[in-house]
Amino acid sequence: MSEYIVLKINIEIPNGPKITLNRTLTVDAYDKIDITVPSGASDLSVELQPGESAGQVKFLLVASDWYGDALAYKVNSDMGTSFELDEPHVLTGEGATAMLEPAPTQLFFSNTTSGADAMDANIQILVGRDVTS
Repeated sequence: MSEYIVLKINIEIPNGPKITLNRTLTVDAYDKIDITVPSGASDLSVELQPGESAGQVKFLLVASDWYGDALAYKVNSDMGTSFELDEPHVLTGEGATAMLEPAPTQLFFSNTTSGADAMDANIQILVGRDVTS
C-alpha cells in the first residue's frame, strides 16, 4: 500500500515574485526519526534505511530546533563531506536525493557547541522511500 507525502511550499519575496508549490510524493514507506545531538557530539550515527539500493530514498528532511555553523552532518560515512545545518534541508524526488550518491543509509551528526554556548540539538528526520529497488 502506498503512502503519500504532501508538500506545500509558499515562497515570497517582498515586492517580488511569489511561488507556490503543491506536490504529492508517492512512497512505499516513511520513517520519522527524532534524535538529540548533545553538545560536543562528533559523528553521532543515525540509521536511515535498510539496504543500500540506489533510488530507494525519494524524500529527505533534516530539521532542527536551532541552526548554525556548529551543527553539521555527513552522509553514509563519518569521513565524508560535512554539510552545515544552517537551515532545514529538504530533498524531494529521486533527482534531488541522487545528489547523495550512493543512496543515503546513515547520517553522522556533529554539534561543536561547548562551554557557555553549549546546547543540545533536537533533530527531526523524515525519510520517504520505496521498499524495493
